Amino acid sequence: MKRFFAGPLTDNARNLLRRLGYGEQRTRVGQISYVKRVAGDRFPRYHAYVEDQNGGIQVNLHVDQKEASYDGTNAHAGEYEGPLVEREMTRIAGFVASLKHATTSPTPSTGSVTEKKKGFWGTLFG
Repeated sequence: MKRFFAGPLTDNARNLLRRLGYGEQRTRVGQISYVKRVAGDRFPRYHAYVEDQNGGIQVNLHVDQKEASYDGTNAHAGEYEGPLVEREMTRIAGFVASLKHATTSPTPSTGSVTEKKKGFWGTLFG
């Protein structure tokens, strides 16, 4: 399942996925992907390929049901659609949306007069 999240985002793809609980994994050819366990065992696991694009990120997510069957192959039982993948993509989308909302929310005004900071003792004895 692929999904593009438009920017501006508060961080890059690598840091966003790590904050969502994904660990970085490098393939033999140096390609970087991210994995997160579905439960306590090594498999099944979420497997995401992520790219920074045009200020946003492209997430390509699937579930690896088991390890590759034969040495030297990348073939595995993967689910690219279904409730498990959809639920995780919804979680990712919610996290990204919360970050975008946090960056666009107005900050409370402190007024135009700047107060001189007092030290610890000045605060206590004013």
